[in-house]
Amino acid sequence: MTTSPETTGAEDGGRVPGGLRIALTVAGLDPSGGAGIAADLKTFAALGVYGTAAATTLTFQNTWGMSARHDLPPEVVAGQLEALLSDVEPDAVKTGALGRVDTIEAVARVILEHELFPVVMDPVFASSEGKPLVEEGGVETFVERLMPLAAMVTPNKRELETICGFETFDLSDVEAAAVWVFKRGARSVLVTGVPLEEEGSVYSADLFFDGSGFEVFRRPWVEGLRVHGTGCVLSAAAAAFLAKGEGLRDAAAMALKAVAASIAGAVSPGSGAPAGGPAGHA
Repeated sequence: MTTSPETTGAEDGGRVPGGLRIALTVAGLDPSGGAGIAADLKTFAALGVYGTAAATTLTFQNTWGMSARHDLPPEVVAGQLEALLSDVEPDAVKTGALGRVDTIEAVARVILEHELFPVVMDPVFASSEGKPLVEEGGVETFVERLMPLAAMVTPNKRELETICGFETFDLSDVEAAAVWVFKRGARSVLVTGVPLEEEGSVYSADLFFDGSGFEVFRRPWVEGLRVHGTGCVLSAAAAAFLAKGEGLRDAAAMALKAVAASIAGAVSPGSGAPAGGPAGHA
């Protein structure tokens, strides 16, 4: 287990015999299986990492969307983590939807007390249809308490703007916002889904920044594409690759490839999301 947020990847195998790498997700439950801890565990398994989980909020959700949520008390979240960590030592951690302000604080405390590094943080503040997944004050607490502990923060463009408090209109704005996040303690930032037009072609750009320079990954923009859970797959994949010992930049690039594969393998377990459906995880 690593002992500092400055470490990029795992150095020693976990406690499972044979050196199997272990990842932990601390996130919400999506009963449809498309996002949250269900998606994270599928992603860990697909990438050859043993997955463990602690639930933070329970959503009332199907393939059409989310109708409500029930946040678990912070002592319940912390209790899950303390029981697990008394026996299992994860090689990397990811966080997702956390719900309550006091839960964010409890998770930050557990990360520090148990030296749970590296941590990938997916700032899930709202569902894809805009329903809140964190209570008032949660964004500020995330920025102040959790973000300085992150090896990587993985916001989409909307989440990045929520974190920074200002809009981004082009790639240079996104770069400025990524620097803003980096200066507040995160060791790297991977921003996804930024519209980019170059030489008459429109791309979906993903921007990585770790303080040493920017790297932009481009893929064709597909208008109207709606695939549920891609942010969860991305952050879980990044955590899985860090658990396997990859550095931050390589973990980001490999996680983006995993997301592309999950989009190509999107499935339709229900009647919702006709333009995409939940991301695949094979």
